[in-house]
Formats: sequence, structure tokens, C-alpha cells
Amino acid sequence: MKSLSFRSSFQKKLMGAFLTVGILPLLVCVLLILNLFRLSLTGSAASVAENQLSAMTGSFEELLTACGGVLEDLGEHSGVGGALTSGESRNTRIYSALYEIAAPLLRSADFSLYDGDGTLLYTTGNGAVGEVLPVNWGILAAAREKGRVVYRAVSPYDPYPRSRMELARVILEDGEVAGYAVAELGEDHFVRLLEGKYTADSDVLVLDPYWDQVYASRGIQDEGLAGRLRSCLLNGRSLDQMEADKSYSLMREENSGFTVVLRQPLPLAGWVTQLFYLAAAVALLLCLGLCFYASMRFSRQLFQPIRSLNSAMAAVEKGDLDVQMEVSGTDEISQLSGRFNRMTQRLRTNLEDSIRQQQELGDAQIRMMQAQLNPHFLYNTLDTLKWLGKINRVPEVATISADLADILRSSISGGEFVELREEMVLLERYVEIQKIRFPGKFEYEAVIGEGLMDVLVPKLMLQPLVENAIIHGFEDGSRGRIRVSARQNGEEVILTVEDDGCGMPRESLERFLAREAPESGRHFGLYNVDAILRLHYGAEHGLTFPPPAGGKGTCIRVILPISRREEGEAR
Repeated sequence: MKSLSFRSSFQKKLMGAFLTVGILPLLVCVLLILNLFRLSLTGSAASVAENQLSAMTGSFEELLTACGGVLEDLGEHSGVGGALTSGESRNTRIYSALYEIAAPLLRSADFSLYDGDGTLLYTTGNGAVGEVLPVNWGILAAAREKGRVVYRAVSPYDPYPRSRMELARVILEDGEVAGYAVAELGEDHFVRLLEGKYTADSDVLVLDPYWDQVYASRGIQDEGLAGRLRSCLLNGRSLDQMEADKSYSLMREENSGFTVVLRQPLPLAGWVTQLFYLAAAVALLLCLGLCFYASMRFSRQLFQPIRSLNSAMAAVEKGDLDVQMEVSGTDEISQLSGRFNRMTQRLRTNLEDSIRQQQELGDAQIRMMQAQLNPHFLYNTLDTLKWLGKINRVPEVATISADLADILRSSISGGEFVELREEMVLLERYVEIQKIRFPGKFEYEAVIGEGLMDVLVPKLMLQPLVENAIIHGFEDGSRGRIRVSARQNGEEVILTVEDDGCGMPRESLERFLAREAPESGRHFGLYNVDAILRLHYGAEHGLTFPPPAGGKGTCIRVILPISRREEGEAR
């Protein structure tokens, strides 16, 4: 009962003291910061939104003006009206004129020419010749009625809704309607137009004059935001009332009547951030001072045992699990010391078990990955053997059979490491097979530095890298060169496999560098080799991808510490 009373009294004193001196100043600090935040929020959000909206609306206006200029030029071209009247759809002179006039804007919009019946005859986009747009309603009717460039958002119920926005101008020939010139802005065009003009945490929405959605950035494509914005305005509510953590700003493009809406998270101005840090620092220093004073008063009797326990914990952090605390009483600190001793004992046991299990797991993973050989390569090689034997009866069958036998024999051998000369021999066998399968597709060169042939490397390390160069480097049908080299750099050997093919796609390279799961059927060998290197030598020795020497293709580099077999060591 006496021990329980002491424990309860001591805990209450510590709790009351630290709550009083710690929470009260922090509470005052938080209230102060919140007030400063509310004062700066409106001005900061408006300034950032105005700058971004001005940039986006200006670019949008410039693009629409430029597209309108192209449509005017097409309408005034001497040969366009006649070609549309005659219904010609393969007049190379008209195509040349169309591409020449629209050349500066080919990445910014698609341009098309329709005849007087609304039939598509010429286009720079993906539309199919022969598609029809209605001439009695929609944008073509508006262009004929206005006699100038008109703007319209494309409804999903329109025929051939290839884009999200259209500009159109009527083309006259001898005072009669010969056809129409149409510019189309799709989602890709809006992305290129607005990219870089708003921050990554913001979203953009482009609305037509009726506030129907024309374009939405990826963050809000599926939110039905346009309808909610329209409903909010019809109900007389502010747009900022829609979401508690978002602010909305908008700007109208006068020529087309379209509106650009910018959605941003509620910002925090820079000077307010500085005040936040300053106020937090002052409050923290004040709390530290008060807490230090309180702790000195109530923890004198605990100082020495806690210091001893702290020293013991520091030793454990450095890896010394044999440290033990002396247990000399029955109070809380003594109980904590006893638990510390039991904890270190269990840590020692768990660490030993973990090391053993990790070693077993690593060995199993290495054996599993080294046993994996690309099944497509085996199937294709065996298929090549079958048809060469049945049809041609040529010596290549014997060559492929011998090379394949060497590869299979090496893949099932017991050793995890081989000398570089053995790895190069195996690689030459593999290259010989692939040259028979793909005659003239690539040239192979190996340059090994002097004295490096007896360096130990993981078995079957280079073959998947060369296979990746052959299969993916020249998958576009091109021909090229593969170069394997090894050179010494101090106590390390640098192995490089380089090709001048089409190169590794950026998405695949980023996925690999992030160590994400490989795409189905692609670059599986690279992931296996990288995993083997990391298991053997550590994460810093995985595959790297320096720029290729010729600026084209893919370069894969492996840096390994130099090691050799001891004299008399079994192979």
C-alpha cells in the first residue's frame, strides 16, 4: 500500500506540473498563429490565383487568336474554296496549304476542312475522312450565320466528338458556302497549353459560356465539379463555400466566353510561415525552460538511476546487447531495470534467429533467381532447333545445341560465383545462338581489361543484361551494336553493357530505379540481376544507368569489389 501510494502521488505531481507548464504556453502560441493565419489567408490566396489565372487565360487567349488567324487564312486561300466545292479529298496541294498555314500550331490544335455538306475532306488530326458534322445546327450552322470565327464546346452527344472544343469559320466561293474550316482543341492540347502555369497541388477547369465542362486537369476529372460549381452560383453561394480546404478563382476569356477556373489548397503566406516558426520556437524554448525547472525539482531522486539506464540504452544503440543493469530495489526504476535486462536478453536471442533466417532467405532467393532462365529464350531456341533440323539440315543445329547445353550446364552448376573468363565464355555461347536466330541484327564486341579474367562475379550476371539489349534494345527492328567491357578502378571492377538501340523507355527506367515490381514480361532479367547484386554486395552495388557514350541506346553499369579465388580453392 505504501509503494502504491508513493507511485500514485509521484505520477500526479509530474502530470500536473508538466501539463501546467507545457500545455498552457503552447495553447497561447497556437491561438496566436491561427489568428495570424486568418489575417493573411485571403490576400495570399488571391495574389497567387490571380498570377496563375492571368498566365493561363493569356495563353488560352493567344492560342484562340492564333487558331482564328489560321482559320481566316484558310478561308482566304485561293484554292481551298474550289477544292471543297468539287469534293476533292486527296488534293496534295490543298493538304500542303493546310499544313503550311497551320504549321506553327500543329501541336496546339487540329485543323480540318469540311465541304458545304459538313463532310470531312482534309485534317491534320486523327479524324477519318468522310465523317459528317451537321450543318443545320451546331458549330457549322453558327459559323455560317455569324460569318466569322465562332467558338463552341463539343457535346458528348455530338457525332464524332473528337475534341472538347471547336472553332469554325465559313469558307465562301463566289458568294456561296463552299465549306468550313474547323480547329479542334482536345485534352492533350489543353495539357500542353496549361502545363507549367499552375502549381502541382492546384487543379484547373475550363468551362464554356454555359458552365459546362470543356477540360479538367487529372485531379478533378471524375468529380463532377462543373455541375457543382454551376449549382453553387445559381444558389447565390460563394465558390469558396464548396470545400473547406480549397479556394476557387476564375477568369473569363472575352473572345470565346469560356472561363478558366483554378482550384487551390488554402495557402499559407511565407511571412506567416516565418512567424509560425518564430512563435513556435519561442513557445518551445519557454516550455523547455519551465519543464527543466519542474523536472529538477521532482526528479532528483531519479537522476542517477535514469542516467545509468540512459548509458545502458546508449550502449544497446551501438550494438552492445551484453550490457546489464544492476537491480537493487523494488521501485519503478528497479522494475524498469529488470525489464531492460530481460529485453536485452530477448533481443540477443531474436537477433541471432533473425540473422540465421535472413541468411537462409538470402541464399534461397539467390539460388531461385540464378535458376531462372528466360522461358521465351528456351522456347524460341528449341523451336529454332526443330525447324532448322527439319527443313535446312544445316550445321547451325549442332552449334545451337552445343551452346545451349553449355548454358544449361552452367545454370545448374552448384557455385554461386564464377571467374569472369567463365562468364564471358557462357556469354559468347549465348550471343552465338542469338546471332543464328537474328542474323545481321546486331554486332557484338567484348573488351576486358588486362588481369581481370580471374575476378569472381555472380554466375549468369551478364547474360540477362545482353539479352535485354538484344530483345528490347532492337525491338523496333533496327540493327546495332552491343559492347561488353570490363575495366579496373582501384579495388573495384566496372562492368558495362552498352547498346546503340532504341533505348529503355523513361517509364520503365523510372519504375526500375524506384525498385517497383517489373512490368509483365519486360526487363525481368534486369530485376533478377539487380536483386542478386544487392543481396551479395549491398544496396549500393545494384544496377546503374549512365548516359550511353553515343547518346543513343542503353548503358548498364555494374561496379563490384575485386575478389579472386584463394589458391587451391575449389571451382
